[in-house]
Amino acid sequence: MKVVSDSNVELINSLYQSYNAKDLDGWLSHFAEDAYWYNVPTGETHKGLPGQRANYEAWSIPFPQGVCQELSIRGGNDVMVAEFNGVGVHEGPLITPEGKIAPTFRSTSLAFCDIHTIRSNRITETHRYWDLAGAAAQLGL
Repeated sequence: MKVVSDSNVELINSLYQSYNAKDLDGWLSHFAEDAYWYNVPTGETHKGLPGQRANYEAWSIPFPQGVCQELSIRGGNDVMVAEFNGVGVHEGPLITPEGKIAPTFRSTSLAFCDIHTIRSNRITETHRYWDLAGAAAQLGL
């Protein structure tokens, strides 16, 4: 097994720091032009940089003060796993495959697991896992 590259750890750490800083351009700079993102619980996919923008906004609009806490990064062979708690208050419209959910103003704290594939110091693919039922319960849905 290949030892985890410091640059891969730095890339992934910087991705979540960009999210926490509400730096969309910084967030996008971590992805390859043709990057693919798959939200496993909802089946949503995001392709290319426009897709990564839409994915970012899908979280940052409903949770404008949301942050990734307790980030843990591990991996090898250009696959990195990031585990973290997503913490925030539902203050904006949340767009789901079933429709729009108005703000509930409820606090949430959910465990997430992102699996990133990296090539040429850019993220090419991500699969995100999280507890959809737990999220709905926390939002009172």
